[in-house]
Amino acid sequence: MNKGRYTVLPDEPITIFLIGLRVNKWYKIHKWLPVLLAMPPMLNELSKNKSLGCLSYEMLFKYRGVMVVQYWQSNEQLLTYSKMPTHLKAWRRFAKSLKQNEAVGFYHETYNSDTSQYENIYINMPDFGLGKARDNQAVNKATQTATQRLRSQR
Repeated sequence: MNKGRYTVLPDEPITIFLIGLRVNKWYKIHKWLPVLLAMPPMLNELSKNKSLGCLSYEMLFKYRGVMVVQYWQSNEQLLTYSKMPTHLKAWRRFAKSLKQNEAVGFYHETYNSDTSQYENIYINMPDFGLGKARDNQAVNKATQTATQRLRSQR
């Protein structure tokens, strides 16, 4: 523990990635538990291999859900990781468990500290995070992927 007051000065850019789930129907544990259990293997991989670009993360348990706050060296490394075979395999399994599954909600938000860019997605979620602070819009052809959503702000 650091005694006293501390701060981190902005000497280089950082990408902050929030990802989590919300249990919409707590009694359907067989529907939301597989979604929840998909995250630890990916976090374990990121912890073991720092060259992937994830500097650190915090897992927060909250009423009706879990949120992971990740700090990345760059948005490029985050997007590169999202396309790696190990992540894609887990993501496809995760996405399949979300289909036709209103028992669980999912979201992520990306913030790049060196620009005014940010990106996010919410699935089966009430207004939450940035979606609560700003105007939510339905995803369309031009905003399907994280890359498209970030590009649309330039």
